[in-house]
Amino acid sequence: MTIIKTNNSGWATVRHVGYFCLLLLAEQLPLTGLSFASTIVDAQQTQLTYVLGSLFLIISILITILFWQVYRKAVTDNNNEFEQRLHKRDGLLVAAGFIAMLLINAATIPFVKTSGNANVDSLTSLLQSFTFFMLLFVAFIGPILEEILFRGLFLNWFFPHRRWLSIGLSSVIFGTFHVDLSSGQVDPIYWLSKILLGLVLALVYSRTKNLKASITLHILNNTLAALV
Repeated sequence: MTIIKTNNSGWATVRHVGYFCLLLLAEQLPLTGLSFASTIVDAQQTQLTYVLGSLFLIISILITILFWQVYRKAVTDNNNEFEQRLHKRDGLLVAAGFIAMLLINAATIPFVKTSGNANVDSLTSLLQSFTFFMLLFVAFIGPILEEILFRGLFLNWFFPHRRWLSIGLSSVIFGTFHVDLSSGQVDPIYWLSKILLGLVLALVYSRTKNLKASITLHILNNTLAALV
């Protein structure tokens, strides 16, 4: 019986790795499509810009709904460990997490390269071309997608009995996801800042046992960054 359980656990891990990679690709589809569209659309084509921006948001929302359904299944399969109600003290955790994020940003942003980061440069370009739609994505939809993927699914699927390992790995993968490895010119400070932000989000999710807490924190961080 032990061998069967081990094999089942091993196959489940392989399956979850495959699912995670597929969802990682799916999460990038809307931005990739919009980036391609921005190369062929003239800035003066206002009506087409609105159509493409609206389509971008609709697809992003549909993907978010799909992600949420997968997340609900993952929580159920993990014996509803992360299905706790939020309490007043959880608000203090979110506040503490937000302060930690402010400190991380204050300590790292002055040393981050202002150009040369392909991911940042691409987002900046899209913000200029599709300002309204990108602000909605960056401030709200993006944080929800990333929290479901990097916190919700990762902590429920991988190393559930070695929580610190899953928290650490999710943070490193989250940080690495935000840098452009293909260029060979990774800004180590920017990479470190994203890892630390991912660590704060993972800790908040792990302590509150409710994804809404880390989603709220991520939205606050991104909204502040978008406004500043």
